[in-house]
Amino acid sequence: MKYEDRVDLYSDEGKVLAEDIPIEALSPLKNPYMQEMYVTLKRTVMVDLKKLESMLRDGRAGWATLVGQDEVKMPWYGYEVDIVENAEDIAGKLKTMIQTKEGDGTEIRILEDGNTLIVQLSEDLLRISADWGVGFSMVSVGLAQIISKMANLTPVENPHRLGMLKACLHGRYPQTTAPQAGNPVSPLLKYPTSIEGLGTGLKSVMVNHLVALSNNRTLHGAALATILEQGGEVEMGDCIGWYERYQLMTSAFQGFNANNLVYDFVKENRNGTVRDVIISLMERALEDRIIHKLGDSYPYVQPSGYVLWGMKDFSTWNAYSSAAIMAACIVNAGASRSVQTASAVLAYFPDMLAFESGGLPDPDCGRVMGTGLGYQFYTHGIYGGAGPGAFTLEHVIARSTSGFLTPCVVAGMCLDAGTQIFKPTTTSGLYYILADHLPIFKNPLEKLAESAESIKNEV
Repeated sequence: MKYEDRVDLYSDEGKVLAEDIPIEALSPLKNPYMQEMYVTLKRTVMVDLKKLESMLRDGRAGWATLVGQDEVKMPWYGYEVDIVENAEDIAGKLKTMIQTKEGDGTEIRILEDGNTLIVQLSEDLLRISADWGVGFSMVSVGLAQIISKMANLTPVENPHRLGMLKACLHGRYPQTTAPQAGNPVSPLLKYPTSIEGLGTGLKSVMVNHLVALSNNRTLHGAALATILEQGGEVEMGDCIGWYERYQLMTSAFQGFNANNLVYDFVKENRNGTVRDVIISLMERALEDRIIHKLGDSYPYVQPSGYVLWGMKDFSTWNAYSSAAIMAACIVNAGASRSVQTASAVLAYFPDMLAFESGGLPDPDCGRVMGTGLGYQFYTHGIYGGAGPGAFTLEHVIARSTSGFLTPCVVAGMCLDAGTQIFKPTTTSGLYYILADHLPIFKNPLEKLAESAESIKNEV
């Protein structure tokens, strides 16, 4: 075991789930639940059969944005084909086409009376592939062949109808970097061709999708976001050597409610303000001997009585301050029932803490504040932005921390009472359904704790 740090893990109801857990048991490299989550995200593809059927009927495909899905219409190329009605037959044929061998783990679930398919590929396909794009490719090409036979399409007699089918499944790809936004066949992660930079693939999930997967449970949403963020941090080399303990400590306290710290801060300040959370942080850090007075006289105590504080361990202090900013976002968003207050907290809590703490580092050493200022501006000011929930974790505006900003946004979005144009029920309806049928997304805090407990004597 590299580190001596051990934590207790608590639920979103303040109940202990696991005790005396080494922080290494919460690493993406060690925790089986986290690893299963990553594999699930890479092997799962969602198919909206109802949408595909209507696109073929209307001759509608190849649009450029999620909100402009009616901008390209060619009804003269449209045609009727009963896809939803034949969902069971399609699923059976598709499974036969995409599985590598009998019993290889390939699964297809039919949901909503045939409107939706959830396809999970064999891990064998992931092993031979450079990325998770194989899911989209095999499912879409398989569907194209099945539907072509259903509609009796041939290249000689029906070239334009075949072209319409291709456009509905692939949009303008490969003329564009990815299929159309809101494509009827979509992986849970972004299409690999549109990923920007190393370590951003696992972080390519929309905030609203995580809210839906957690069924709007605040700390569960934060935990899911933290799992994805930390997977990305490992992939980009930000979790080794000097940085490993820093990442493990902060993700444990902020994202997994270690030692019930987030819960305690929220409970103590349920009728309070952001500043009250900062006071609770300072009092708790002093009580737990995380911080200490540098001296009793000038210059450590100013003539005004202002005290300069020191810290014994930077990683632990950052874990506490990051848990506090999570709690502040929950307190503020919960009071206003609006996620906009969460993005404002991310921009201004760090400054308030720096003044209150006598110059101690703010969360993630300025990265949360710097990213939060841009995030607050784009979600509040310039052209209305897209609303905090419509950003992906790796969006250029949101991705420049060590993984400690977006879990707070997800938590705030869980508490939003429908104030946003882009709300989870609008952008992420299929993900609520997905969460009902894939047990891995249910109760992530409990599953993470159980998994950590199972390996705590091995790490």
